[in-house]
Amino acid sequence: MYDRILVPTDGRESTERAIDEAIGLASEHDATLHTLYVVNSASIAPGIDFEDLEEVGHQAVDYVRNRATAAGIEHVEGDVTHGLRHRSIIAYADERDIDLIVIGRHRELDHFVRGSVSKRVFEEASVPVLLVE
Repeated sequence: MYDRILVPTDGRESTERAIDEAIGLASEHDATLHTLYVVNSASIAPGIDFEDLEEVGHQAVDYVRNRATAAGIEHVEGDVTHGLRHRSIIAYADERDIDLIVIGRHRELDHFVRGSVSKRVFEEASVPVLLVE
């Protein structure tokens, strides 16, 4: 049913359940697991270097890749990109014919104030989205 599953990550512990769910589904469906970290270019503070944030992104993607490989997932792809998070996630899914997006849902105050990335992905994606709390 699913050949390509995307799990966006932001490197925080709160994405662990989404990562676990995506790995489980990829294993069950013998699917390729994609993982994506988006450097949110709109919220870069002065003095923060893109390269520093890209390194954080590569570490987050490698973490998912290592977990998936350890769980027996044979095909894992990862990427770090720049842009608005929800738009970048949707564009990645569209460009790679992703069948399912598995995304963690955050309930922190800053997400209520700025808007939830997971909610926007859920509302705007052209493929099914599994929200994991």
